[in-house]
Amino acid sequence: MDLAVNLAPRHPKGLWLTNSVMTSAGTFGADGYGAGLPEGFPLNDLGAVVMKTTTPHSRQGNPEPQLAQLPAGWLNSIGLANPGIEAVIREKAPLWASWPVPVILSIAGERVEEFQELARRVEGTLGIAALEVNVSCPNVEGGLEFGQRPELAAEVTHRVRQVTSLPVIVKLTPNVTDIVEVARAVEAAGADALTLINTVVGMGIDPTTRRPFIGNVLGGLSGPAMKPVALAAVYRVAKVVRVPIIGVGGIVTGADAMEFFLAGASAVQVGSAALGRPQVYLRVLAGIVEAMESQGVQELSQIIGALQT
Repeated sequence: MDLAVNLAPRHPKGLWLTNSVMTSAGTFGADGYGAGLPEGFPLNDLGAVVMKTTTPHSRQGNPEPQLAQLPAGWLNSIGLANPGIEAVIREKAPLWASWPVPVILSIAGERVEEFQELARRVEGTLGIAALEVNVSCPNVEGGLEFGQRPELAAEVTHRVRQVTSLPVIVKLTPNVTDIVEVARAVEAAGADALTLINTVVGMGIDPTTRRPFIGNVLGGLSGPAMKPVALAAVYRVAKVVRVPIIGVGGIVTGADAMEFFLAGASAVQVGSAALGRPQVYLRVLAGIVEAMESQGVQELSQIIGALQT
């Protein structure tokens, strides 16, 4: 059974994954960078791991509480808390270089120039196979602006593409009038692949305390409630772009992943479902294999975009 996928077919080196199951930025390991995994965790069973979004300088993040569980998912407002790019390259990347799986680093800046400088700084770092450019974070001031304006998202993509030899994946926001327009713009600007989607802006209020569940009041909604929104985005964008799409949002089982493949995704990311439960990645992969076997499908390419035809 062939589960391999190339997420950057128009890149000279490509970005080959042995299977289509990836982690989502900020959710892998205790720190979002892969720390604290169970001893003997089979990293080689993952297609790729996406590391926590990293910024030019360290960030403390938003006020506590930063995470709240809701009936249909999670509300988070981490605020891109991270140690900064220099610490990540110095302290995290050497370990990733020894891993038998592609590592993709998510990056975000407050200005276009910061995205470019981050990509420039990462260039040549062992242990990083690709960049995921986060133009869609709903939890930092101005974080959505890049992803909501096609011309600005395209400018970020172009600037990053200019200074890196790595495959460039751009993560888009659903908090926009027309995600298709943004997808077209970043594809034309040089994106090798797209990640759809980041979280939807939401909030929750405790009626007893009369206070928001999240310290920042507004947060990003993830989990099962996100799946229909994410599927619709993948389906719409897959109709108009030629670069691969990575689907993310509410994936808990292999059946969930199969829906994304049918809609047009070439790979999937598992996020909040795996928080503190890394075995979920493996269960999603096993579910995909089981579904393909039951349908007599030998190659993942036979499923991808089947709903589009």
